[in-house]
Amino acid sequence: MSGHHHHHSVDDDSESKTRIVVAITLVTMLVEIYAGLVTNSMGLLADGWHMGTHAAALGITLYAYYYARTEASVKGKRDSVMALGGFASAIVLGLVALYIGYESIDKIVNPTEIQFMEAIVVAIIGLLVNIACANILGIENHHHGHHHDHDHDHDHKEAQRGTWAVVMDSYKEDFDSIVSNFNLLTNPDEIEDLNRRGAYLHVLADALVSVLVILALIIGMFVPSLVILDPLIGILAGIVIAKWSLSLMSESKNQLLGLK
Repeated sequence: MSGHHHHHSVDDDSESKTRIVVAITLVTMLVEIYAGLVTNSMGLLADGWHMGTHAAALGITLYAYYYARTEASVKGKRDSVMALGGFASAIVLGLVALYIGYESIDKIVNPTEIQFMEAIVVAIIGLLVNIACANILGIENHHHGHHHDHDHDHDHKEAQRGTWAVVMDSYKEDFDSIVSNFNLLTNPDEIEDLNRRGAYLHVLADALVSVLVILALIIGMFVPSLVILDPLIGILAGIVIAKWSLSLMSESKNQLLGLK
């Protein structure tokens, strides 16, 4: 029973930390969406909306863990509950990808003047919020490989730090090696918990969009002829997010239907 109680305390800690992150993310979402509308930055608007879906995905993931832990009828079906959470998260990701693509194309067809400095400041704030949220969720600088889902001893040590600490460690490791490991970033298939992978993808997409938006805005500010980079970045972000969505949706569906 001690292991059972320990599992509960770890999940309770994860939930309380994630509630804080959801609140911070929602506030940042409102600021970025408002700033995107005021400054006419499609990249910033896209980042704001995706911030909102990040909060929603964290909420979905939280509920899936809570449901699996508290509902007696699903005690033996944890994998199915996790897959359902991952599937729901994938649907949200897909809708966001479509919205970002549509709005970006509209900005190309009907260009508007972008207030670069204001948009850059807000985009940087958004990126800093991602970093702050990662710290709240318990990132620690220590060795962490991409085989944590296959190494049970390592899993046990990581579990003591909470589910979200493991998620954020994976994200930080990947982001630090983005240049040499981009294929792993866009295909994080080693995360076998589909519910957790959904949260991972949202965090990764947030950071990716934030960085790309900042780069596009800085380039557009100094090279006016490249102002089209802002909506193009929006389209690129939409494509990458759609790819993640389809992959997660496919694996979640297969697990739910018992196809693999």
